[in-house]
Amino acid sequence: MTDTELDADEARQQLYATMKSDLPFEDKAERALSIGTTYLGVERGYINKIDQETDYWKTIASTDREDGVAPPGTRLDLNKTYCRRTLREDDSIALHDAPNQGWADDVAYEEHGLRCYHGTTIEVAGEPYGTVCFSSDGRRSAPFTEEETMFAELVARLLEHELERQRTEAKIARLDRFAGAVSHDLRNPLNVAMGRLEMEREKRDTENLRVATSALDRMEDLITDVLTMARQGQDVSEMESVSLASITEGCWDSIRSPDSELRGVGDLTFRADQDRLKQLFENLFRNSVEHGSTSSRTGSGDSVEHGSTSDRQRTEDSTLVRADTGVTITVGALADGDGFFVADDGPGIPESDRQAVLEPGYSTGDEGIGLGLAIVDSIASAHDWELTITESDAGGTRFEIRDVITNE
Repeated sequence: MTDTELDADEARQQLYATMKSDLPFEDKAERALSIGTTYLGVERGYINKIDQETDYWKTIASTDREDGVAPPGTRLDLNKTYCRRTLREDDSIALHDAPNQGWADDVAYEEHGLRCYHGTTIEVAGEPYGTVCFSSDGRRSAPFTEEETMFAELVARLLEHELERQRTEAKIARLDRFAGAVSHDLRNPLNVAMGRLEMEREKRDTENLRVATSALDRMEDLITDVLTMARQGQDVSEMESVSLASITEGCWDSIRSPDSELRGVGDLTFRADQDRLKQLFENLFRNSVEHGSTSSRTGSGDSVEHGSTSDRQRTEDSTLVRADTGVTITVGALADGDGFFVADDGPGIPESDRQAVLEPGYSTGDEGIGLGLAIVDSIASAHDWELTITESDAGGTRFEIRDVITNE
């Protein structure tokens, strides 16, 4: 155990300066944890995201590097950690010498052998989010003082606030994008309808009536899409266990195209809002089907053009079912178990466009307003999932969704 190199005032000053900086959350968190480890005289600090219903425990920020005990991305069974006890307590848990404080028979000590541990619960949106922990393999020379515990709790509260702020900013950004799409895309068809109807009042021309009716129908479709996007962007409050295989089969039944096929894959059980998850898969499937098959490239604007009939191989365990003139879609769990993917065998999305396709209004066609993939991104964000777009093994498009709470 190293000697404390910072006094309380210095530690607080450095902590406040770090949290006021413009650094990304990951950098702020690592620096705050590093200040905490120095002040407390321990070996490491880390933030964990936890779901008590599924015993999910994952490190999202840490002072440890990849070869350390708990680097970012480390996943453990919650029931075998001290954090399970931290979540049940009203106060922080402070252990300077666990086996000699009555914890020798605790499953966490037996599993990991940490003699020194200090843990504090953090909440986001009024619900338990996880813990901020400081630990060492060996015993600490002295118990944690009240002042040291107060500092550890200060670190937790500041990081808790940063997570809240990050979530709020993401929500505001989503709403701003939605408002921009609404103000631009709803006004255009409405003006068309109004102009044509005015002309009809003067000429009584049947064609104008048809044009006006078409424009009004389009406006109704736009309103439906925008309302869907706004609804899907709201934070998820209730989740349930879902089966990847079952939910994708059901979604495929509603999208099914005679020329396209869904590739069967192994199952994955995870927690999600089932209705929104269905919308996510249906939008991704529709995106591939509407533009992926050689017989259906009609240019719907709520999709991004990618998909074809090229052959493909994947490393995930699955059985390939080929489509003769359409697109083949593959769905499966990621190799590291952190989420799932949806891939097709088309020409793919250029790397320079992969961020743009998730923005409201991006469209490759003339009919829609480009909200299909924006809704997918919105649903992922509402679940606190990470969505990325890469190239599939066959050169098509692969959507990867990570940070999913899985039932292991």
